[in-house]
Amino acid sequence: MTRWNALVGLLPVGFVLAFGPTPALSADGISTIRHHDLVVCLPRNAGVIAGRRVQGGSGFDFRVAEEVATRLGFDLDIIWFEDEREEESDPVRETYAMLSYGLCDVVPGHPRYAGAVGSPSYDRASLPRWLGMPQEIDARTGFLQDRLAGFVDVAPIAVTKGYMRSTIGLVYRDGAPEPTDLGDLGGRRLAFQQGTLSGAIAMIQLTSGDRARARHFNPGSTFLWEVETSNAELAIVDIAAFDSYRKSNPATRLKLGKWRHPLGIDIGMAVLASNTQLVEAIDRVLYDILGEGRMSDLAEAEGLTYTPPQSDELTSQFTLQTLLTSP
Repeated sequence: MTRWNALVGLLPVGFVLAFGPTPALSADGISTIRHHDLVVCLPRNAGVIAGRRVQGGSGFDFRVAEEVATRLGFDLDIIWFEDEREEESDPVRETYAMLSYGLCDVVPGHPRYAGAVGSPSYDRASLPRWLGMPQEIDARTGFLQDRLAGFVDVAPIAVTKGYMRSTIGLVYRDGAPEPTDLGDLGGRRLAFQQGTLSGAIAMIQLTSGDRARARHFNPGSTFLWEVETSNAELAIVDIAAFDSYRKSNPATRLKLGKWRHPLGIDIGMAVLASNTQLVEAIDRVLYDILGEGRMSDLAEAEGLTYTPPQSDELTSQFTLQTLLTSP
């Protein structure tokens, strides 16, 4: 499950303010944490989305961050954070915490979702671990250990123009007929992750017979491996998650179908709402990159099945009615 797929639940996500460090002001009037640098927080091990390498990085979000920094005239500085998804973790809260703490200027991969921007409904959020975080000597062991910042006050955030769209589709086993949609399973058992948008879509839109045959799995990065090793015949998935699985398992017998569910969400970059100059500057750059068709090239180079953003409006909160009325 990708970072942004974990964001799109059926429960509203809300978020409150605090005060981060005062940013430096660059010569062209764009505020950043460090003069001449654009500091970007990216997950350390997120497949085709982002990944740390001995030199530089990889993944679509890494390439987009490089392109944005270059076009704005900044050097790119990456803060790699741990992105191990757990049931109690909340990537949106982590984004609020990282930006409010002053860890970075930008967090890519943020949903353009009404419940994930603006002033939060809580006062504090917990930071993830990151590479290079402060350390201190453990009094018990005498060894250095990370000094956790824990919970920090959070400030309102904004999200830039979208640069891609997160979509949901079907995968099937090589050699079997490709399903045309959720109504074309042919009696085969569909696998899905509980507690995700794709799982909710499956439970609502399957016929009663297909619903009874469906296989429920816990959400997480092992989902597609479990699908493969259990010989499940079909699965409904986040497309970027499948791309990451395919890249790390090139011999997989699972194939991505052409069908896409109409519900999706555009993805932008999160920035502190107070830094309006940076938001506007990134918007201009993303507009140019999209207009040149370069996003598709960056995605193809990283093995990501690319879908362009669809709307300048934020997606409203998902509800049961949203799912019931979707095609």
